[in-house]
Amino acid sequence: MSLHKNTFVVTLGTLLEWAEFTFFAYMADDLSRIFFPADHLDMARLKIYGVFAASYFMRPAGAIFFGHIGDKYGRKPPMIASLLLMSVATFAIGVLPTYASIGTISSILLVVFRMMQGFAVGGEFNGSMVILTEHNKRRPFLAGSWTLFASTTGMVIGSCMATMVSSFSRYYENLWRIPFLLSSFLALTAIYLRKGMEETEDFQIAKKSGSLFQFPMIAAWKYNRRGLLCTAALSMFVSVYVYTGNVYYKTIAVNVGGLSLEKASFAISIGIGFSMCLIPILAAIADRTNAYKMCLISMVGAVFLSPVMIFLATTGKFLCTICGQLLYGAMDALTSATAYTILTQQFKTGTKYSGISFAWSITTALFGGTTLIFNEFLLNKTGTAFSCGLYMSTCALICLIVFQKTVNFSLYRSVSHPQV
Repeated sequence: MSLHKNTFVVTLGTLLEWAEFTFFAYMADDLSRIFFPADHLDMARLKIYGVFAASYFMRPAGAIFFGHIGDKYGRKPPMIASLLLMSVATFAIGVLPTYASIGTISSILLVVFRMMQGFAVGGEFNGSMVILTEHNKRRPFLAGSWTLFASTTGMVIGSCMATMVSSFSRYYENLWRIPFLLSSFLALTAIYLRKGMEETEDFQIAKKSGSLFQFPMIAAWKYNRRGLLCTAALSMFVSVYVYTGNVYYKTIAVNVGGLSLEKASFAISIGIGFSMCLIPILAAIADRTNAYKMCLISMVGAVFLSPVMIFLATTGKFLCTICGQLLYGAMDALTSATAYTILTQQFKTGTKYSGISFAWSITTALFGGTTLIFNEFLLNKTGTAFSCGLYMSTCALICLIVFQKTVNFSLYRSVSHPQV
C-alpha cells in the first residue's frame, strides 16, 4: 500500500470517530431532552454531560488493551478492532429507542454504548498518530499532523451536522439518528480498507531485533517517564482548550452573550474549519524549521489569549464571536501541527503505542470528560465566563512548564526532528 493510500486509510477512521463524538457534544441540549426526563432541562443537560464524561472514563481501559496489542503484536490489529467496536456502538445509538418509548432503560443503554465508544477511541486516536509517524520518517510532523487534521475535519463535519439537525429537527423528529447510522456504515468501509495496511518498518525492526517488551506499559514507566509526563500535560491542555474554547464556547455565546443558536453554531464551525486548514500548512513548515519553538509559541499564546477568546464570546456580537474562534483555531492548529509528533519522539518503539495511549487517555478522562461539567460549575459559581478562560490559561501554563522540563530542546536546535 502506498504512503498516500495508507495515510487516507488510517485517518478515515479517525475522522469518522471524531465526527460522531463532536456531533454528540454539540447536540447535548437536544439529546438531553430525548434520553432524559424533560421536567428540568438544566438537570437533563448535566446528565447528558455526565454521559459524555462516562465515555472518557473508559478511554484508559481501551488504551491499555489496544496499546498492549499494538506494542506487542503490531500496529495493525488494534486499529481494525477499535474501529469495529466503534462502529457497532455508534449504530446501536442510532437505533436506540428514546426515553419517551422505554423510559430509564434508554438512558442506561445510552451510557453503555457511549462507554463502548470511549473504550474504542482509547486505541484509535493515538494509534493512528504512531502509525503515520513511523511510516514517514522524512516528514514526521506533516505525517503526524494528518491524524489531527482528520480529527479536526471530523469536528467540522460533526458541527455542521449538528447545525443542520438542530435547524430541521422540528420538521423531522428522528433526524438526529442519521449521523450516527451514516458514521457506523462508513466505519465498516474504513475497516475493509484497513485490512490492506502494511505494518510499520519500525515495529518490524524492533520485532526482529528482539527489542519488544513482554509488558509494554511497565517498560514505558521504566524507560519513558518523561514522555509519559509530557503526554499527560499535553492531553490536559488540549482537552480543556478544545472543549472549553470550542464546544463550551457555543454555550457561552448563547447563554451569556445572547447570540442565536444558529449564529453560535456557525461561529464555532468557522473556528474548527480555520484550524483544519492551518494544520497541514504549519506542519509542513515545522518539518523545515523548529517545531519545538512553534509548539511553545502555541502554548504561550493560549496562556494569554484564552481569556480574550472567552470574552469575545460574551459580547453577543456575531463578528466578535467569530474573531474569538479564529484565535482558537490559530492556537489549536499550531499545537496540533507540532506537539503530537514531538510526543512520539519521546518513546521507544516497543512502548510508544501503550505509553502515549494510556497517558493521553487517563488525563483526557480526568480533564476532557469533565470539562463541560466543570465549566458549567465555574459559570454558575462565579457568575462570569471569564473564569472559564482562566481555566484554559492555567492548563496551558502547566503544559508549557512541563514541556520545557521534559523535552530536550537541544535536539530541535537546527531542525524540527531529533537527529539520532
